[in-house]
Amino acid sequence: MSGKGNLPLDEGRAGPGFQDNLSPPGADAPARRRRRDRFMGGVFTVAAHGILLAILIWPRSPSSPSRPDESQSLTLVSIADLPKPPGPPDQTEPKPAEVRDVVTPVPPHPAIPVLEVTTTPVPDNSDLLSQSQIAGATSAGEEGTGGGGGGGSCDLARAVQRALRRDPLVRTAVEGANRQGKSIMMWNGDWVRSGGQDGKGLSAVREAIMWEVAFSPESCRNERMHGLVLLSLADGSTRFAVGSGEWRWSDLLGVRGTASAR
Repeated sequence: MSGKGNLPLDEGRAGPGFQDNLSPPGADAPARRRRRDRFMGGVFTVAAHGILLAILIWPRSPSSPSRPDESQSLTLVSIADLPKPPGPPDQTEPKPAEVRDVVTPVPPHPAIPVLEVTTTPVPDNSDLLSQSQIAGATSAGEEGTGGGGGGGSCDLARAVQRALRRDPLVRTAVEGANRQGKSIMMWNGDWVRSGGQDGKGLSAVREAIMWEVAFSPESCRNERMHGLVLLSLADGSTRFAVGSGEWRWSDLLGVRGTASAR
């Protein structure tokens, strides 16, 4: 039996494959590198396609709300409804709804026009003479208008008429009373109010007549007169009437004649 170094070779192991294994190292290195590179390239390609396919087909579920940690213990707190202490009502508490009657609006009726009635005051013409009164009166300067036998030295009606025509205040008073061109009753036993004047008689006319009568002779003032006497202004259309029945010029002054003059 030969030593270890001289062991006979097994014929079965001495086949072609064994011969290949016995080829010197480095003879098939390029081929192995090519096979390795192809293998690694294939693995990379398959992995890349797998990742892309997984991204495309991966289901997208909505984000679920975070659940509380079950490991943490939950503590339930019960709040008791305690009675409120007496006091003013809480203003923040909602008030019960008020029940109101539903009123259906009624359309308004058409407006009825109101007729305004204007009342025009009726002018007071009670101081104006009528045509019959004018016809029965005696004008100044005619017979019976003065004492002393008419037309004598005591023609007081003519003297009073001249005084009225000279006084400018008389014309102003006539215009203010709207009595131009009219026949006005001045005295018929008492002084007569003219229109809406405050005092009796036209004040300027009354004063002018009384002034002239007061400074006339006493015998002229106490002469007996009959009926109405007309005293006219310069225009001839505005006239004043004095007298009533039996009278004397002194009666216009509020005094009676003396017994000797009767």
